[in-house]
Amino acid sequence: MSRSTSRHRLALGAGALLATTVLVASCSSSEAQPAASDEASAADITVAMVTPESTGEFYGAMYCGAEVAAEEEGVTLNVQGTPGTSTEEVMQVLQSVLATDPDGLLLTVWDNNAFNATMEPYTSAGNPLVMPDSFLSNDEFVQSIRTDNYQSSYDAALQAIDDFEVTSGSVLVVTDAPGNAVQSSRAEGFRDALLENTDLEVLEFQYVGADAAEASQAVTSALAANPDLGLVFSTNIGAGTGAANAIRTSGAEAVHIGFDTASAQVEELREGSYDALIAQSPYQMGYESTVLISQILKGETDADSITEKVEWSPWALVTQDNVDSEEIASFLYSADCS
Repeated sequence: MSRSTSRHRLALGAGALLATTVLVASCSSSEAQPAASDEASAADITVAMVTPESTGEFYGAMYCGAEVAAEEEGVTLNVQGTPGTSTEEVMQVLQSVLATDPDGLLLTVWDNNAFNATMEPYTSAGNPLVMPDSFLSNDEFVQSIRTDNYQSSYDAALQAIDDFEVTSGSVLVVTDAPGNAVQSSRAEGFRDALLENTDLEVLEFQYVGADAAEASQAVTSALAANPDLGLVFSTNIGAGTGAANAIRTSGAEAVHIGFDTASAQVEELREGSYDALIAQSPYQMGYESTVLISQILKGETDADSITEKVEWSPWALVTQDNVDSEEIASFLYSADCS
């Protein structure tokens, strides 16, 4: 369900699965532009994929989905990533990939402004850019397939105060720098839900990037300065690891809601270091993005006919009560493509 112009509040039951349907926009056969006579065959089409955190389970799951789709579509997929998330790391890899002149590009970035100028010559030349789990602030891409980060965090906040009976005290959000629009949406959604629906005090955001040590220090300091701190929200895996460590070490009773479901996070959820996790669908993001860009490159879909810039992918709220259920299994990240 696309919600490019408005958002809908979604009611959550305890441990309820929440999802929106990813619909990759395509045109009818009458709209599709037939492949030109000199267009390469599918086997000669190369799609490049660039992401941060290439060794992590989130992007590993995304790669798995992309690889399956590339095989089905008969195109060549070249995946390049960086161990970290910094703009400098991703920019260096991206520029190397662009120098190979791929037919199409799948790109995920954490800073939504820094890559506009770098990508402009590529997209202006008519090359398709599809962005799983990401977008550029100048909208120079065919489509972004990602989680509704604001709404999922908004609803998770309401669920947290209901399920875990957080009725008073203060709240801390640990997140990435403001240049990361995706994670800013998570932080803002969580904050707005509390400000609009409770009397809880939301402290100033703590910007820790994905640095677990920095997040641990920030949460430790906040716990010491605010004895009534009862709820912590971490917007990425690194921040969540640090926050969990700080809460555990201090012996605090704060409820901890995190984003993502890497295997270590899931084990920490089972052990109680997290009370709930917001799970995304990285496999589906990779799969749907690769199908879309492949069909554009093969002339089966006209990029100009795609009017929805964003398609929301499914997400779920994972708790100790439902983490081992069959319906949640597909939301637990794994880089094991088998």
